[in-house]
Amino acid sequence: MDFYKIALLALLSAVGIVIVRQLKPEFAVPLTIGAAVVLLLMICDALYDVVYTLYNLADRARVDSEAIGCVIKVVGIGYLAEFSNNLCLDANCKSVGDKVLLAAKVAILFCALPIVEKLFEAIIGLAL
Repeated sequence: MDFYKIALLALLSAVGIVIVRQLKPEFAVPLTIGAAVVLLLMICDALYDVVYTLYNLADRARVDSEAIGCVIKVVGIGYLAEFSNNLCLDANCKSVGDKVLLAAKVAILFCALPIVEKLFEAIIGLAL
């Protein structure tokens, strides 16, 4: 991952947004969202390699792929929630960002539910 490219683009975007905010404030939010989306797309390339590596490690260790999939989904939901919340904060919509975080917590709970269910089944199986 070429972090220096991401950092440079973020820095240039921030400077550009500050200048635009002073000259044409109505264009600052769309420019902020556009810069954030471009940065996110640059990061997604590196994330593919991480996910692929995790699945390979899980396969070699004979770990259930459902558990690894759940972990990856939870991490993805967390990152996406933080990203969305920060965009909402940049747009001065804190209450909307708070609802995004709440929705992410509920989504994480639903994602983890099958793993928790298997855990309880294992505990019940040991008790019998």
